[in-house]
Amino acid sequence: MAKTVYSIVLDDEVVRAVDALAGSQGLSRSAAINRILAQHVQMDTAEQRIQDVFAVLEQMAQGSALQLLSASDAQMQLRSPLRYKYNPNVKYQIELYGGDPDALGMFRAGMRTQNSALLDCLDGFFQLWIQLEPRYLPRPEQLRYRLERGRLLRVLRHTGAGTTADTLGEALSEYVNLFDRCLKTYFEFRDDPQAEAAVAAVYCRGLTPVVMKL
Repeated sequence: MAKTVYSIVLDDEVVRAVDALAGSQGLSRSAAINRILAQHVQMDTAEQRIQDVFAVLEQMAQGSALQLLSASDAQMQLRSPLRYKYNPNVKYQIELYGGDPDALGMFRAGMRTQNSALLDCLDGFFQLWIQLEPRYLPRPEQLRYRLERGRLLRVLRHTGAGTTADTLGEALSEYVNLFDRCLKTYFEFRDDPQAEAAVAAVYCRGLTPVVMKL
């Protein structure tokens, strides 16, 4: 939604109450007033929609291999244990932009480790992933990635104006879980020449119509 600066006159007591509410919720005064007015006229703000999406993600993570690490107004972090020496955890982050017309948000996957063999394997999977998705997703020319050592960043595309918060939350949950299953399959077959075929099979089985739009 577009934002415009407005001048309004408020009672000092109202402003103090709004500031107290904003402080308790980690919001600015303007954001708190915007949320209060939106709720009063029964309109969802971009921030409220993100919260609704993350609520669905958090609920669905409880029944999966993913563990919730943290959540804020715009970001959610999860982790998943990886079968490898010392049982490392791969971390996933979903960031939603709210009012960006060009992108829904950003998906990040990565791991903090000094183990070069582990990083090589992780980077090998990331390279496979960015080759795999364009084969099966519509509008592959719109897919955008960035690779760093031990880290993958992938822009999330808008899924359409009619997508509800529940549907979007489920789609994001399915996407992260699919990525996690493919990663673990790759590590399971990392010394096998059929690793790419095994990952592709898991990927194709896990694709859903909404996930294909991300």
